Amino acid sequence: MAVYNYIISFGIPGDANSGVTFENINKKGGFYQMKKKLLSALLVAAMAVSTSSCLNSWLDQSPADGIDAETAIKNSDDLANVRTGLYAAVKGNSSLINYYGRLMFVYGDMRGEDIQYEYNGGSGRANFYYYMEYTTADNFTTSTAVWQMPYVVIARANRLIQAAESGNLTDAAEAKATIDQYDAEAKVLRAMALFDLTRIYGKPYTVDQGSSLGVPIATSPLESTEKPSRRTVAQCYEAIEKDLTDAINSNALPKTNEVGYVNLWAAKALQVRVYMTKGEWSKALSVAEDIISNSSYKLWEPSEYVAAWSKSDANHSKEIMFEISINNNTDWTDREGIAYLYADKAGASSGYGDVIVTKDFSDMLTSDPADIRNDILLAAAAGGFDKRKVYINKMPAVNGDVRYSNVPLLRLSEVYLSAAEAAFQAGDKNKAANLLNDIISNRTTNESKQVTSGNITLDRIYIERRKELVGEGQRYFDVMRRGETVTRYTDVNDRGWHDVLSEEARTFNRDSKKALPLIPVGEINANPNIEQNPGY
Repeated sequence: MAVYNYIISFGIPGDANSGVTFENINKKGGFYQMKKKLLSALLVAAMAVSTSSCLNSWLDQSPADGIDAETAIKNSDDLANVRTGLYAAVKGNSSLINYYGRLMFVYGDMRGEDIQYEYNGGSGRANFYYYMEYTTADNFTTSTAVWQMPYVVIARANRLIQAAESGNLTDAAEAKATIDQYDAEAKVLRAMALFDLTRIYGKPYTVDQGSSLGVPIATSPLESTEKPSRRTVAQCYEAIEKDLTDAINSNALPKTNEVGYVNLWAAKALQVRVYMTKGEWSKALSVAEDIISNSSYKLWEPSEYVAAWSKSDANHSKEIMFEISINNNTDWTDREGIAYLYADKAGASSGYGDVIVTKDFSDMLTSDPADIRNDILLAAAAGGFDKRKVYINKMPAVNGDVRYSNVPLLRLSEVYLSAAEAAFQAGDKNKAANLLNDIISNRTTNESKQVTSGNITLDRIYIERRKELVGEGQRYFDVMRRGETVTRYTDVNDRGWHDVLSEEARTFNRDSKKALPLIPVGEINANPNIEQNPGY
């Protein structure tokens, strides 16, 4: 087994199963230091243990019920069970939160400048990418690295696709439409997982046109003896785009909305995100305009915006194209999920209160008091922060419990913002202004905030994107693809609500040594074919 799994087998307090990790405990705590010593001792012992590839074990996942795929998937009903397990892997569970259950959001926003760790009272579940004090691959585990669960998604997708396209299902003819739909959905989710892994562990495509290292690719179940190497970023994007194109062109994806499942428009929204990451403006604009013109999704109006974030609101699905659906207490990430980290620990619907917006972001948003997005933030129940609204309420409580909130992954507003940016980059400032104004007019009654073809700028589009997508895990990826610099603060005497950070954590860009995380040590130990990202 891999080193990390060896550690877990001892039941050490603070493992992935407890939700409190060695790295995520407040850095100032003595308990952290004690556990750090335990970890070091166990790592030494674990080095003597022979390992098998963790990656392969994750890429060779059986269907949801754990039965071998060849005997489990006999018909479309069995395929439906695998589909359920596939979507469950996107979300994770209370001990495996290293995808959209939690870590994907923390990674995408906590490394930016618009949200921060609430270090005065946080639980230690969101501070890893805030302090950026990691130094070796040992620091990256299932509680800190977005690696394991995306590969579980890929593995389950591979099982489903293999079975769906085998022609061996007993009801292949009569259930063809259903089988084809599940097949297409699996390709979308496989593309999404590979895309997320690539943009985390590989350099932005625009740096070198994808010639640098991405991540291992698997398009079919792997044998346990296989040890795949990393492919280039370009090869990863080729696989991502093929899956999305095949799924979209299959005509098997539904156009209607089923909460918790991808449809045609969600697949196209993901396609837009991919094209934007590659800087392919014309392609991004074309697909985005198709969604805007031909889908049934509409932007929330100002009167709808705040309430619509609740899954119980009648307008909730009007703008949300794909979300993680939480239905019951066997179907959630419990207190380890992202909604619990966002909720104020002293609020009426309490959580851990680990995540707040930064003072600079608050200044930017409150500069327009008429902006309805001010009301999607909540003030700290215990006061502080100059009595400003700091807690993100995009996953509001259901029946008083934030754990029952759905988790949004793709929204129409992002499509509009991407279309505006792509149109501007393609030289059509008039179209860019019109698209951006569609967002602005639905977020503020202050007409002076609207733009024209004469005064629209990329910076103006970027500001609107930051205001709209805060807390949705997109900021750091936007920074990386555009080659911007993250500036949390430069003057220690003017740091707003930030903790005192190291110089490298105060301001950095994609050329910084910690722009890319390290691949978890268990993977490197288990598979000599996986080349590590440059060390710190």
